[in-house]
This record gives sequence, C-alpha cells and structure tokens, in this order.
Amino acid sequence: MDLKFLDAAPTTAEIAAVDAVLGAPTSGWEGGEHTPTDDRVARLGHAARSRRDELLPALHALQDEIGWITKGGLDYVCRRLSVPPADAYGVATFYSLLSVNERPVRVAHVCDDTACRASGVATMLDDLENRCGPPG
Repeated sequence: MDLKFLDAAPTTAEIAAVDAVLGAPTSGWEGGEHTPTDDRVARLGHAARSRRDELLPALHALQDEIGWITKGGLDYVCRRLSVPPADAYGVATFYSLLSVNERPVRVAHVCDDTACRASGVATMLDDLENRCGPPG
C-alpha cells in the first residue's frame, strides 16, 4: 500500500498526546526521527502492520489535548499507525464528537431528538444559553 502523507508537522503537545496512547515510537517507521527519503525506502523485511484498531483512541487523545484534530496531528497518527491519511480523515469527519476544524474551548453536545424534547430539553437549552451565551 502506498501511503501519501501530508506535509504538516505536529506540535509537541500533539506528539505527547498520541505517544501517551500508543507509546513512544520504536523506530523511524513509527513516527520517530527519520529523513524525508525514509518514506520512499523499503522496510527491509520489517512488516508494515496496520494498527487501525488504535486509530480512534489516538484521534480522541488529540481531540482531548488540543480541542480539535489538526493536519499535523492527523499526519503523525497516520505515520505511527501505518494508516492512509484519507482513511483517518474519513474516520475523524464521520464522528460528530471529533472535529477537524478549530472550535471553542468549551463545546456542549445536547440531544434534541423527540424523546429528549418530550423530557424538557428546551428548558435545559435556555439555561445553558443563559450561562454560556448563544450557540456558535
């Protein structure tokens, strides 16, 4: 599989958040120090095993630490897990609790379906708006 990585660099906070979940990289192939040409060189027998099952925890770590998922953070996760950036971006944009766009420090997610409306969510929304300001 040919992985096309982004040219965005992660911040030290993003690296620390991802490494806290995945552990420190053990080689340049897992996001450690390496040269740009290393992305085009064969692994010399080292199997590239995708760790796709760790994608959501890593994305949640970025979201929790930074507040949103930056291109640099996404690229670092993809390099660490051998996951194509397009796949990781698809996951990050699919889940509404994850954001690839910068957003306010405090975000409130409120259920507004029929059952919640019947149980009085409108009163709670008014109280939330009085405390925190208008939505947006």
